[in-house]
Amino acid sequence: MRALLKRYRQSIALHLLLIIFGLYFLVAVLVTVVQLYKEYENTKKEFYDEIQTLPATFGKGISDSVWTYNQELLQSILQGMYNLPIVVGVKINSLDHKMDIQVGAVFNQQNQVEYYDSKGLATEQKLTGLGANALFAHEFPIYYQGPAFSQDIPLGTVTLYSNDQLVFERVKYGFILILINSVIKTFVLWFIIYFFINKHLGKPLKEFTLKISQQNSKFPQAIDLAINWTDKNELLILKDSYNQMIERVNKHQHELLELNQVLDEKVKARTRDLELAKESAELLAYSDPLTQLSNRRAFFDYGEQLLEQAYRQQNSLSLIMVDIDNFKNLNDTYGHALGDQALVAFATTLKNNLRSTDIIARLGGEEFAIMLSNLGEDNAINIAETLRLKVSQIELEHEQLSIQFTASFGVVESLPGSSNIDSLLAQADTALYFSKQHGRNKVTAYSTIANTTTINSVN
Repeated sequence: MRALLKRYRQSIALHLLLIIFGLYFLVAVLVTVVQLYKEYENTKKEFYDEIQTLPATFGKGISDSVWTYNQELLQSILQGMYNLPIVVGVKINSLDHKMDIQVGAVFNQQNQVEYYDSKGLATEQKLTGLGANALFAHEFPIYYQGPAFSQDIPLGTVTLYSNDQLVFERVKYGFILILINSVIKTFVLWFIIYFFINKHLGKPLKEFTLKISQQNSKFPQAIDLAINWTDKNELLILKDSYNQMIERVNKHQHELLELNQVLDEKVKARTRDLELAKESAELLAYSDPLTQLSNRRAFFDYGEQLLEQAYRQQNSLSLIMVDIDNFKNLNDTYGHALGDQALVAFATTLKNNLRSTDIIARLGGEEFAIMLSNLGEDNAINIAETLRLKVSQIELEHEQLSIQFTASFGVVESLPGSSNIDSLLAQADTALYFSKQHGRNKVTAYSTIANTTTINSVN
C-alpha cells in the first residue's frame, strides 16, 4: 500500500489516470443513480396503479360486511388484501365507527406508523429495513347499494398502504445489474487508459523527474532526455524550457542575493517602525491625551502592581484623591478652553511636586488620583497640603483677568494586606467629599472620619 501511495505521489501519469478514472466513475455513479431513481419512480407508479385496481375486487365485499356488521367476514377480506405482495396495511374507517378495523402497518391520526395483527389488535413493529416506515396510501370510499335504496349509502372509507421497502425490493435486482455493468466498464477502461498513458507519458516523465531530482540545487545544470520521438513533442519542449530556465537562474543568482540583502534591511527597518508604532499605541492606550498623565486604565494596572508589591514587602502605601473645586462653574463662566488650561496647569503642578515613582492619573473630568509608595498617612497629608497650596497659586489669564482655583484632597493609607485598589479609592473618595462638604480647598485623612456617618457626595 505504501509503495502504491509513493508511486502515486511521484507519477503524473498515475495522477492523470486516477483523475480520469474518478471522473468516469462519478459520471457512472450519477447515471446509475438517475437510472435507479427513474426505475424507483416507475415502480412506485406501478404500485399505485395496482393498488387502485383493488377497490373493484374487494370493494363490494367490504361494503356488504360493513353494512351487515359482519366482523368475521370483514377481517377475512382485509386479511386477504393484506396478504397481497403490494399491500402492507389496510384500515377501515366506518361512519359510525362500529366497524373500524386495521391490519398491518397503518398511519394513526398523528401520521405515525402503527402495527396491528389480523384481529385488528395493536402489536409490535413487524416491518424493518430501508423504507419500512415510508408508507404511501390510497383511500377510496365504500357505499352500500341495495334494491331498497334509490341512492348509494356512504359507509366510510378504506385506506390501503404500501411502502418504499416493497418498491426497493422490486427494483434492487435491476439496480445490481446496472451497478455491475458500470463497475466492469469502469475498470476495463481504467486498464486500457493506464497502459497507453504509462507507455507514452509516464515513463518519459519519470526519466525527466529523476534527472531533475538529481540536480544540485545550488548549481543546477542543463539536462538531456533520451526520447525516440519527433523533436516537436511536448516533453522535449518542456526539457528545452527547463534548460533555458536554468540558464536564467544561474545568470541572475547573484542579483537575487543582493536583492535579498536589500529586503532584509527593509524588513529590519519596517520591524523597527512597527515596534515604535506599538510603543506609541501602548502609550496612547495608557495616557490621558489632554494632561499627558496616566489614564484610569493605567492607574488600575500600575496601582494593582504597586499595591501588591507593598503587601509583599510589608511597606506602607498611601492614596490621594484630588478634585478641582467648582470646576463646572469655571467651565460655564470662562469656557471649556480655559477649563482645559486649568486641567493642564493642574496636572503640571502635580508632576512638578511629586516623585517620578509616584503614580499620577486623571480618572475622569476634574478628578485625579495619586498613589505614593513607601509613605504613610502623615507624609501623604503633608504632600497633599503642599499640593493644595501650589494649586491655589496657579494663575490663568483670560481676557485680561487673572483666574485662580483651588482643589480638595482625600488621603488614605493602605495597611499591608488590609485592602485592595477599589476599597482604597472608595475610602479616599469619602475623605475627598468630606473636604468638599466642609468648605473645599482642604485636605482630609480617611482615618479622621472613619467612624463618622456616611457622607453624601456633593458637586
